[in-house]
Amino acid sequence: MAEFLLVGTAVTNSVTSSLVQVQVDDLLCTITIVPNELGDSLPTIQKASRTLNNKVLYHLKLKARLVQRAGGKPAPGHVLALKSSRPGDKLTVPPKTDDNGELVFTIETREKGEAVITTTTQGVTLAEFKVTFKEAWYEEKFKITGYNVCDEADFTGTLVDGTGLDEKHKEDFLFGAAGVPLQGTGKGTDGRYIRLQSFEGGWHRNARGNRDHVNMQSSVTFAYADGVIGSFNPVSANHSIAVDPHVIPKKGKVHIESVGERWADDRGSAIQNYHIDNFLGAGKAVVTAWTKGEVNGTQRRVKYLGE
Repeated sequence: MAEFLLVGTAVTNSVTSSLVQVQVDDLLCTITIVPNELGDSLPTIQKASRTLNNKVLYHLKLKARLVQRAGGKPAPGHVLALKSSRPGDKLTVPPKTDDNGELVFTIETREKGEAVITTTTQGVTLAEFKVTFKEAWYEEKFKITGYNVCDEADFTGTLVDGTGLDEKHKEDFLFGAAGVPLQGTGKGTDGRYIRLQSFEGGWHRNARGNRDHVNMQSSVTFAYADGVIGSFNPVSANHSIAVDPHVIPKKGKVHIESVGERWADDRGSAIQNYHIDNFLGAGKAVVTAWTKGEVNGTQRRVKYLGE
């Protein structure tokens, strides 16, 4: 394949027999993306950054190189003004090129899509350089844990009525500290989900001071639900995660190392900063299987998929 070198740009006059002046720029500029610490060219989301209006802050490092048009020698000590086609993008550019005619600059943006980098420096030719912002690596690893909702099949209490329900259910499932009042949602033996509607009267505590069951069953009301409802979306196993929305945008899609793709459908008071809670489903069996795996409690790389 033939290789071509852009040596200059000019505008010519189309009028026959007229004089045409062509000025060829003295310097040529090329731009390349500096590989991130993972060895690819994706932007990163830096540890200190937080979402704003449900948008991450992309950070990308690039390198510009200036050479003389005649001979291709480096052009050190030159000012290079660069700009993005999008006004919201922030470029941080060093004052001058180094001894190798190079300078490393950064672009930060919260906007997805394509940005075109150009120069406004006279005497420099730079072909339009395009960068697409969508996927990005989180610079910091995340702690990965799992959570579930209760399953009536794991309980042994006698069948009792619950306000708002048309069938009897196990007493410890409806009113115990391991059941619906604490977890918010549980799966009944008939496969239907039961959601806590209201709860007043507080908890009874055992001799050790731990909650064991509600004080007044009459103060608790329930409703049947189609599934488990998260803070941002319905949640489902092998699909949903609970996140800190200041780090991962609500409803955002990510890829978790050794876990796979997940959607930020939920949040939790204990899920803060670089912590992801993977929704496992209902019951003790899913928790047992998860804790026997190799992921729970480990630190994993996470890629934001831009959705």
